[in-house]
Amino acid sequence: MATQIAQPDFGRRLRRLRTERGMSQRDLAVGAVNQSYISLLESGTRVPTLEVVAHLVGVLGVPMAALVDDAALDPAPAPTPGPRPSDDGARPPVEAARLAQELVTSSAIEQGDLVRAEQGLTSAYRAAREAGEAASMLSHGLALERILEQRNDRVARHALLEELVEVAEKTGVPEALVRARIALIGAARDVGRLDEAFTHIELAEQEITSTAFVRGSEHIRLYAVHISVLSDAGGGAEVIRIVERMMAMALELDSPAITGRAHWVASIAMARMGEVERSLEHLRSAREMLANPTTSLRDWARFAAAAVSALMDAEADLSEITAHMVAARAAMSAADLATSPSAAASLEVRYAVAVGEPERALEIASTVDEADLSAIERVRFVLAVGRAQRRCGRSEEAAGSLRRAAQLAEAASAYRRAVQIWREVDDAPAS
Repeated sequence: MATQIAQPDFGRRLRRLRTERGMSQRDLAVGAVNQSYISLLESGTRVPTLEVVAHLVGVLGVPMAALVDDAALDPAPAPTPGPRPSDDGARPPVEAARLAQELVTSSAIEQGDLVRAEQGLTSAYRAAREAGEAASMLSHGLALERILEQRNDRVARHALLEELVEVAEKTGVPEALVRARIALIGAARDVGRLDEAFTHIELAEQEITSTAFVRGSEHIRLYAVHISVLSDAGGGAEVIRIVERMMAMALELDSPAITGRAHWVASIAMARMGEVERSLEHLRSAREMLANPTTSLRDWARFAAAAVSALMDAEADLSEITAHMVAARAAMSAADLATSPSAAASLEVRYAVAVGEPERALEIASTVDEADLSAIERVRFVLAVGRAQRRCGRSEEAAGSLRRAAQLAEAASAYRRAVQIWREVDDAPAS
């Protein structure tokens, strides 16, 4: 059951609305698809998916009905005869209840009430599954996975996305499959299943070429998650090649927000490869482009924290690390990232080790719940604890922590990182 808009007048309406607003095809394409795809839509030679339509109405600032008829919006099979709205426009009880639930969930998302949003989306997703409505499963499921990501429920997010990829494969809509697969790559990385992530990267790279996402923001997102997986695995020359492709594609889109995020990913990758100067160049560009009203506080906080983490990985100059740490603390405080206190504490542990305060590092470490950390962040945390223990003269404990960090890296398929840690174990002074 394809989630597509079957509307012969779609192209004509799209062109009229675009020209009335003095917009170019490029203006409509930025952030979702490429310019040639907009041209195909307007000529009527391509049929858009619901996801593309949602993007277009957002850019144009019009209700969906302005582009498509209400009848074209239902991707599910025709319903069995049942109660119809009354002459006064009232909806049947079941339909009204569903609409009310969706409005409550939407409000919860807007207000940042993640618990309530998760409950509403989970309920809607299960109802769609029971009804066998693949399109609704994808719609609610992809919204739910974003909530689970924000709540740091990595295991649940990974399991959900595995199911969504299977659902998307059956719909026959390549955009839906690629969107779900890219999210699954990040989820597999976060639970320490890098081998699985690499498998889905290879598949997504093949599939995206036949979608509206090619050379658009979702394509850049695929490059970004590929880079992050490679970096977590230990880096390599391939990272630089993919960074170059990602940056070239981002510059083509001419969107400060998208280019800023690309610089963000590049800065982290370069730092983890020890290319500190190149990392700082990307960091400065990212900071300049992301420091605008369209960047949410949460994203700004994530960027600031990731910058500090990358610089500590690269053992950059302490003054540079400190300057970014001050900015990260302010950003995380402003964004109130209460959903990931252990991640913030882990960053503080690593910073305390970097500035030569091992006792303080171990004190903070006692507050960290490792289960709340992603697989690679857990490696970094345990490694920092081991280094702090060693500097405090607790050689036997340090050796145990360093060995555990290496084992965690191996379990996450981060073999290059594991080798580096095993070398540190071998170089550690005997107790």
